[in-house]
Amino acid sequence: MPARSYKPAKASSGFTLLELMVTIVVFVILAALAVPGLSTYMEKSRLRGAADDVINQLAQARQVAVKYDRNVSLKTTGSGATWCLGAREADAPAAGFQSGAASTCDCSATPTTTCIVDKDRQLVVKSADYQGVTLSSPAGDLAFDGRLGIRSDANVGNANASSFDLTSRSGAYVLTVNISPLGQATVCNKSGNILGYPQC
Repeated sequence: MPARSYKPAKASSGFTLLELMVTIVVFVILAALAVPGLSTYMEKSRLRGAADDVINQLAQARQVAVKYDRNVSLKTTGSGATWCLGAREADAPAAGFQSGAASTCDCSATPTTTCIVDKDRQLVVKSADYQGVTLSSPAGDLAFDGRLGIRSDANVGNANASSFDLTSRSGAYVLTVNISPLGQATVCNKSGNILGYPQC
């Protein structure tokens, strides 16, 4: 009778209960370590987005003023957690005349039909787009001259009335938007450490 060869049974593939539990514990620990970093990242990201949007709006308002040779006004409405910034260009002047002063727009109205530039484009930044970002603004009313794109508002020489402070939800991060008499807008880091912005 031939001898039988013995073949050991193959071990079944898969996780044991112990391996699965260790994997879950490691995952939970890594997730717990990532949550504070993620919330800080989101807070900075919202603040950056608001500052970039405000800078973009100021640049577009200035560009429209020069492009159409019409004065453009900018107005901040509200402060704290509920705020907005809107722009409006002056009406078309009669033939041979210069552009008059632009009326201010009410960016808090719904819909914001008065904040129109470039014929039919709304130019509004609202706090609702940046949850938790607050605005403190001594610069309530700004205006850009239609010929040169420089500031033509009453506060043009007042450095205290030429900036916006945007603050993150926790208050740990503050970005300041400064508008020069020539109409150039810049952002600086007033509080906290946000890469990409110089210290004020």
